[in-house]
Amino acid sequence: MRRAKTIFEGSAAQAAAGFPQNINVAATLALAGLGGRRTHVRIVADPAARVNTHEVEAVGSFGRLFVRTENRPAPGNPKTSQLAIQSALAALNRILQPVQIGS
Repeated sequence: MRRAKTIFEGSAAQAAAGFPQNINVAATLALAGLGGRRTHVRIVADPAARVNTHEVEAVGSFGRLFVRTENRPAPGNPKTSQLAIQSALAALNRILQPVQIGS
């Protein structure tokens, strides 16, 4: 494969069944939004990509929202992003150090 190729397109529920290790962002959005059946997911494999990219689009009576995030791979494990590691560490810090002084 020399160029980007869509390897899956369907619901978040189907994506979770077929790609459980790669679908955490879509699953989170589905849980927070329309649900697993109504959330649309497209997974693209791109051999030229140097970052893990997530594009989120929401359309409603308010208009259209589009967000693109480009995460750097973790140096020790390129299957996960540096942001995922930092988020997990922040969650652990909140659990282990629940007292916060100031804002």
